Formats: sequence, structure tokens, C-alpha cells
Amino acid sequence: MSDQHVLLENVSKRFDMRKDSVLALSDVSLSLRRGEFVALIGPSGCGKSTLLRLLADIADPSAGSIRVGGRSPRDARLAHRIGFVFQDPTLLPWRTVLDNVKLPIKIARGRAEHGSASPEELLELVGLGGFENAHPSQLSGGMRQRVAIARALALTPELLLLDEPFGALDEISRQHLNLEMLRIWTETGTTAVLVTHAISEAVLMADRIVVLSPRPGRVTGIVEVDLPRPRTLDLMQTQEFFRLENAVRSALFGTVEATEDPAPLEAHQ
Repeated sequence: MSDQHVLLENVSKRFDMRKDSVLALSDVSLSLRRGEFVALIGPSGCGKSTLLRLLADIADPSAGSIRVGGRSPRDARLAHRIGFVFQDPTLLPWRTVLDNVKLPIKIARGRAEHGSASPEELLELVGLGGFENAHPSQLSGGMRQRVAIARALALTPELLLLDEPFGALDEISRQHLNLEMLRIWTETGTTAVLVTHAISEAVLMADRIVVLSPRPGRVTGIVEVDLPRPRTLDLMQTQEFFRLENAVRSALFGTVEATEDPAPLEAHQ
């Protein structure tokens, strides 16, 4: 099996408006290895979320090609190989926690998950054992996001897309869920792509950080994060962590050269 899991080649996305068009992404090339955790960072409006939507088959590229596990995003989605966690957990308020997690299985007409955990086991995995019969209104924001993560994992995806899933939470809850997400990612072995505006979050979570320019989004740099795993909050106080944060800032703001030639971006040569 190839180590290369996700491949984008010269991908651009243009949105046609009534009287004009907007180029959101321009000529993005990127390769992700299987099981890698990649963070996308850049200014607001640079196309980070658009890139996730192209991977998820929510939108189509205007140019270029995308492969997920050797398939088109559409084929990967229809095979239930992609999970998506949005910033808003979008749970159905009339369904219990357990029924929300079961929803993708029901939509997939009851076909078994590709291997592993039951919905009950997924709730244990995200730390919500005992809350199966609760409704979303009875949960905190962080707990609702945990339900959304469990739901995204219900069909055992090979690619997990995370669009600022903790952006609406307070800093304490956010850092706690960062560590929980890393634990879940380690246990599931999925390839993960995280969109974030927070430099510290990107450094804490990722194997590599891909930096995008202002619109139209282009890859302007990549930072390899060589911190040991499992990651801990103590790492955030180390000189190496500060060095990596500064490397990301340099790639974002152009104060010094980026840490790696961004084109083409290949995963862990």
C-alpha cells in the first residue's frame, strides 16, 4: 500500500458571482502521507476551508486534480472514507447523543463501519461514556463537539477533516480537547487535516504545518514539526515549541524565508 494518501496537483478554485468571479485557491500542490496530521493555517479568507471542502467533495475544483486513497473525492466520500467535523457541531437536537452518532450509519443504510468501533465504543473513545441518552441541549459546547467527532468517526474514515472544530471554545477547553483529539487520532490511525487560525494549536497538533497566502490561497511555506509524541501541554513552554511558532510566523508574515521550499510539497521525503 502506498504511503501517499492524499494528493493535490495544481488545484485552483474559482467562485462565479453574478457580475464577477473570485479566485479562492490558486495552483495548490500537496501530498499527505497515510496517518499524518497536517494543519492548514493562513489569514481569514485565504481558502483553508475551501480546500477542506474540495477534499470532502462538497465542492469541485475549477482546475487541477485531487486523489484520496487513489480515488476521486467523490468516490472516497461514497465509500465512506471521509469524515468531516465543522466548527458548529450541527447535532440534531431531537436525537440523543447516541442516536446522533448512529446517524451516518443509518444514512449509509445500515452498512457496518469499516472495521472497528461501535457507536457506544466511540462515545467511550471521546470521553462521553454514560451520556448516551442525553440530548445536545444538556451538553456543554466542548461535549457537543466530542459528539460531532464521534459521529465523524462512525464509519471509520481514512481521512478526517477538521474545520476549526474548537474555535468557539474558551482557551482551557480548547487545549484540553486538542489533547483529546490527538489521543483519538493516535488510536484510530486516520489521516487528519486541521484548519486553524491559532499558531500554537497548529504546532501542538501537527506533523506538518502548511501555510497559505492571502486570497487567492497559495502554499507559501511548510513547517515540519519534529516535537515528540505523545504531545503534552508542557511542550508549549519549551524553546523548541517557541522556535516552531516563530517559524510559522515567519512563513505567514514573510519576516524571514520559509523553512522549506513549498513547491512541490511532498510528505516526509
